[in-house]
Formats: sequence, C-alpha cells, structure tokens
Amino acid sequence: MTGRIGVLGAGGMGSAYAAHLARAGADVVLIGRGSAHIRALQTAPLQVDPPEGEPWRVDVPVAVHAADVAPGSLDVLLLLTKAYDLGEAAATAGHVLAADGVAVPLQNGLGTDALVADVFGEERTLVGTTTVGAALAEPGRITVSASTAAGASRTDLGRMGRGRAPLERGAAVAAALGAAGLSAEAVPQVDTLIWNKLALASMSPVSAVPRVTVATVWNSAEGRDVVQTMAAEVVAVAHAEGVALDRDEALAHARTVWAGTGEHYTSMCTDVRNGRRTELSSMAAAVARLAGTHGVPVPVHTTVLGLLALAGVR
Repeated sequence: MTGRIGVLGAGGMGSAYAAHLARAGADVVLIGRGSAHIRALQTAPLQVDPPEGEPWRVDVPVAVHAADVAPGSLDVLLLLTKAYDLGEAAATAGHVLAADGVAVPLQNGLGTDALVADVFGEERTLVGTTTVGAALAEPGRITVSASTAAGASRTDLGRMGRGRAPLERGAAVAAALGAAGLSAEAVPQVDTLIWNKLALASMSPVSAVPRVTVATVWNSAEGRDVVQTMAAEVVAVAHAEGVALDRDEALAHARTVWAGTGEHYTSMCTDVRNGRRTELSSMAAAVARLAGTHGVPVPVHTTVLGLLALAGVR
C-alpha cells in the first residue's frame, strides 16, 4: 500500500498523473503554486482530452500551495515541476513527507536525485523517468498524448546517485501507478533508462537551433548526421560515468523514435519558439559539463549549445 500520494507540479504532466490516480480511487492531492489552473480545480473537475475519443472529467483534490498540505501527511511525493524549478519547489514541500515516505522526481535530465535528496534525504529519495505525455491547454483542462490515453506510456523508477530509498518503496509506487492506468515498474538500473532518454533527447536542442520539427531534422542528411553524432556523445559520457548503456541499442531506439515522430516540435523547441526558459541546463548542458569532468570530447554538444547561447536560449 502506498497511502496518500502527493503530486507536486500542477502543469500538464502533474495534472495527468493526479487525474489518473484520482480516477482509480487513489488518495491523491495535486499540489500547485497558486496558478489559475490549480485554483480552477478547487471548484470544478479536471477535464482530460485524449487525441481521439471522448474527453473525461474527474474531481482532483488540490492544495493551492505546498503550505496547505499538513506536515508528514504524504507517503509518496511525485515531483513533476520543470527541472529548473525542482530545487525551489521541493524546498517549499519539505514538510509534507512522512518519516518513511518516498519522494520521486520524474523530470527529464540529470541532477534531480541531488536536488530532491537535499530536501528529503537520500533514504527517502528515488529517481524516475517517464514517457507520459501531457500539456496544459487552459485552466481546468489538459491534453494527453495518444500513448498515454491508450495506457501505453511507461514510468520507471529506482535507485540512482543520491536516490537511495529501498527499491521496495518504488515497487509500491509503481503498483499504484499501474492500477491507475499508468504502466510503471521499479527497476534496479534506472540510470541506463535515464541516459537512454538523454540520448533520445539529443533531438531537442538540435531541432531548437533552427526551430523546426523533428521530421525536418530527420529528413535532412545533415540533420540526421548531427543528431546521431550528438546522441553518440551522450553514450560516451554515460560510459565515462560508469553507466552500462549499449551504444548500438540506444542509437537504434533513437532512430526509430525520430523516424516515427513526424511533424512535431519537441517541448524544448516549443519553449524556444515561445521565448520561454528551457530545461537545457539539466539535459544537454549537464551532459557537456560531465564530459568536461571526464575529458570526453563532445564537439557537437559544444557547437549546438554555443548556437543556442548565441540566440539567448537558457
């Protein structure tokens, strides 16, 4: 049993997790930071729009701010803020977790284990990665990806870095998510999955430089060469970190996903196009920093990050 579950971060992703858990009858609370969306959910159900089929609605218990959650009242805290907001957001919720509870960041990128462990302690922290896709459409309404709507998305969590909570706690969280239609598993080597996703995410900064779709990059010989080389650099840095990531499998997986994505803007490219802050610092920039530490050459990372910096992207 997982007990009471908190979801910190009331954007599209956090709302999707909270909606599925609430619909399954879990004891869940969605924790926001005073947004119009979280306030809308105080008085009306959350509407979830799949790409096909009928929208569905569910009443989601909410806390407008973390301060509204009683101390020690949560057994699980899923953290789904933007990566650059994670440390500050976690600090505001440092009081909510029970003594034997577990906090699980599910953001893309590196360093989430340290930010969460700094607040909750290493023995109450795990690390996760997810393919759930969702976006905030307007206050009170979100859209979810086709795979999430079909129950085909995946969440994996486990011990990594300073995330050293018992894996049994992760298994209980995974069971709760699975019961809510969000396939999940506690895995002993979550680091390989996180680095595999970083290799896949090489498309994000590459597409963000010219601000084009995944298909535009992939349908160009030059684009394919750049993004595949950048992904191979990620694998090289993973190996330097001691992560047993298979280069051929990682690149094959990335090629399959990129080829099948089509005319879609990555979330990072969308942020750049809209003049918003990106998660670059915890993704490609974090890989480049580790490459410098290990003396691993990453010329494509250096070039792409330099071009983004020239454009004022952060």
